[in-house]
Formats: sequence, C-alpha cells, structure tokens
Amino acid sequence: MFKNKDLTRIALVSMGAIILSFVVTKMNDRNNKEKQDDDFDKIQTYLLNDSPLYGYNRPKMWIHSKYELNSRKWKSFHSRSNTDLNQPYLHLTIKSILNYNSDDFNICLIDDNSFKRLIPSWDVDIQHLAEPMKSHFRELGMMMLVYYYGGMVVPNSFVCLRKLLPFYEKYTSGDKFFTVENINRGNNLMKGTDTYSFVPDIKICGAKKNNEVLMETINSLQSRLKSGHFSSESDFIGQLSTDLLSQVKIGKMTLVDGKEVAIKDSKNKAILLDDFMEEAYLNVGKYIYGLIIPGEELLTRTKYNWFAVMSEEELLNSRLAISKYLKVSSVDAIECQTVKKKSVVTI
Repeated sequence: MFKNKDLTRIALVSMGAIILSFVVTKMNDRNNKEKQDDDFDKIQTYLLNDSPLYGYNRPKMWIHSKYELNSRKWKSFHSRSNTDLNQPYLHLTIKSILNYNSDDFNICLIDDNSFKRLIPSWDVDIQHLAEPMKSHFRELGMMMLVYYYGGMVVPNSFVCLRKLLPFYEKYTSGDKFFTVENINRGNNLMKGTDTYSFVPDIKICGAKKNNEVLMETINSLQSRLKSGHFSSESDFIGQLSTDLLSQVKIGKMTLVDGKEVAIKDSKNKAILLDDFMEEAYLNVGKYIYGLIIPGEELLTRTKYNWFAVMSEEELLNSRLAISKYLKVSSVDAIECQTVKKKSVVTI
C-alpha cells in the first residue's frame, strides 16, 4: 500500500506532467500557426509580385489538380506526380507547361484546399461537397483566383507546344477577360436556328486582376450556386456559357478561336478524344499553342482507361496521335528545361 507521502508525491508528479504537456502543446500550436502564417506571407509575396526574387509583375498561371496534397512542399517534381496523380501522362503535360512558361509566369500548382487559403472570405469546403456542386464551386474558385490575382488558368492536361506569354498578352490587352472556345456538349445555345457547335469555356481563360466583367460573371454564378439553381453539370456549364457569350456579343470579353489550342481542326471540325487515339497527326495549324487532353472523359470512358495508366516511356514511344504531340513538346522544350524553381510554387 502507498503511504500518504507517496500518494502526494505521485499526484504532484502527475500534475506536473499534465501541466508540462499542456504547455508544450500550446507552444507547438503557436509555432505551427506562426509557421503557417509565415508560409502564407511568402505565398502572398509570391502571388502579389512584391519580391524581386520572383520577378516583378509576372502574370500568374493557375494549374489545378484534383487530388489531396499530402505535403505542402514537394521533395521533387517527379515524386509528387508519380505517387499521387497516378496518371503519368499528366506528369508529361504539366512538365511541358513548366518548361515553356516558368521564365514568363509565376506558376501556381493548386488543389481544392488552395481556395480557402487564397480567396478572401472563401467558406466552401469543396471536399465535402457531392458532384456536381463540387465541380461548380471548383470552377467558381478558379475564376475568383483570376479576379483577385490576375493571370491565366491552364488545365493540367494541356500539352504545351509554345510559350503562352504572347497568347496571354494578346488576349488581355485592353483589360479584357478572355476565354477559349470549347466543344458544345449539350448546351441549348442557339445561333439563329442552329445550335452553337462551340461555346465559351473557362478551361483556359485569363484577365488582369480586378477585371469588372469577370466579377459580373462571378457574382451571377455565385448567387445561382447559393440558391441551388443548378441541378446538373450541363445546367451550370450552359448558364456559364450563356453569361460569357452575352459579354462577347457586346464586346466586353474576348472569345479565342478554338483552333489556337486544337479544340477544332483547320476545317472547323471538333477534335475529339477518339481523334487523339488515332495514329495520324491531327489536322491542325503549324503554330498552335498546344492541345487539351480531355482528362475527365478519359477516365469515364472505359474504352480509353488504359491510356491514363500508361507509363511515360510507353506514352512517348506510342504511335498514337496524342503521343506524337507529347513527344514534340518534350523535344522542343529541351532548351527550356532549366526550370527556375523560384517561379513555381505549390499552394
């Protein structure tokens, strides 16, 4: 049996341990918060071009990936892509974007968690939303990033074949917001008695920060989303295309011809996923800026699921049309492969 003196000693030691644990926990919490605040300050400095280390007045390039980041800092670009994206072709496409554009843009690699860190008053937890609302808010978030920070959105499945700075400068001149044509997949937008074959889309879009037309579009979609107006992805895309097209018609916004990014071929025919999987080169212009691999369709069409898991070596040695462009993007970018790490950040 313990004596009273022993019990008192044990109680004091236990109490001391509890107090010490509490103090250490509080100190760790404070240190973690200070580190997070410091990291956020660095990100803001990067995004707002306030530091000569990152290049004054560089436009931002926003590349979003749909996965949960396990670490805010990558040990290397290769380990990050291979272990988490699990779609090797995306490593090649993102690499092509970095190789061609890291000298001209501050490139921001983001995921769904980035919105709450970067957008004032963002209170939406995208991870806990069901589709199609998850996709709706994701697109809204991308537009809001462009509004607050400026720059351009580029999908992570974009095979880049040229520097995009001339493209960005051309279509944001006059303080215009621009979007690029995409294939009309079911929207009931009419052109006279005919349905539009191609409609405005924000997979590739851009503007200088604080663009008024962009904010009008954001406000319109935000109010509809909060009221639960959209019941399907097609409803959302249809309304977005309608809003954008109305701005194009009155000259407030620029709509870029889909030929520039191989949405359609030289004869204005839509380029489909099936065309990418043929062996013949696509009928596109010599000076296209790149091609968008339809990543969502690639995963939903079981016929082509195998492409998503092909290794980089298999992709580059394949006779598929899209593989030829992936190879071209790699070969032509050799002179650009000294990527400046300071111009790429994961948020």
